Amino acid sequence: MKMKTGKIMVLLGIVSALNIGMTGCGTTHEYNMKIQENEMLPEKAGDAVPEDKEEDTARAQGNTVKAQENAVGRWQVLEPEAAAAFDADFKGKVWEITEDSFYIVETKVKILEDGSLSTSTPSSNAPIPDSWLIQVVFDDDTTFLVRTIYDNGESYEDQEAGFEDLEEHMAVDMKGHFEEDVFYATEIRMPEIGDIGDARKETWADSIIEIVEK
Repeated sequence: MKMKTGKIMVLLGIVSALNIGMTGCGTTHEYNMKIQENEMLPEKAGDAVPEDKEEDTARAQGNTVKAQENAVGRWQVLEPEAAAAFDADFKGKVWEITEDSFYIVETKVKILEDGSLSTSTPSSNAPIPDSWLIQVVFDDDTTFLVRTIYDNGESYEDQEAGFEDLEEHMAVDMKGHFEEDVFYATEIRMPEIGDIGDARKETWADSIIEIVEK
């Protein structure tokens, strides 16, 4: 009887161990299934975008629009027709000269109904706020010229010049482009009117210019 009882106890122990193992496997399987189901939930609800994601997207779109607006800038080069007529991308009047750049006020150019061009610039005595000033920068490759104009623009003569030839309240015609409202010049011309008296030159330089050219 002792032998039989011992065998029975061994068998009961084996059966108990098997049941415990099977129970543990079943629990683990159920737990893994729940994890997999939870991981799949976001994919099933793919059409729904979290609120914080929507806010981030809207903010990013807003920043893109602002960046595009800033890229356009306040100041623009001349329209193609005016640029061709003046052989320049922008016109201005020197207002302040610094060590390695200078500031201008814009010479406004309008195309009239008859196709002619009208230009105007503030008087040298006008109070100009800093917000109106445009910085002009250049490098070693920038060309400086003095252009003397004869016969109401029918002919002209160019002479080499340099940054040191710039003077305050001098008119400048420039080639180049804008970046963030700073004009990067490749050519800077200083126009002069030839064959007129000094008194008329001074009046022409200091008054509001209203020139109509066809």
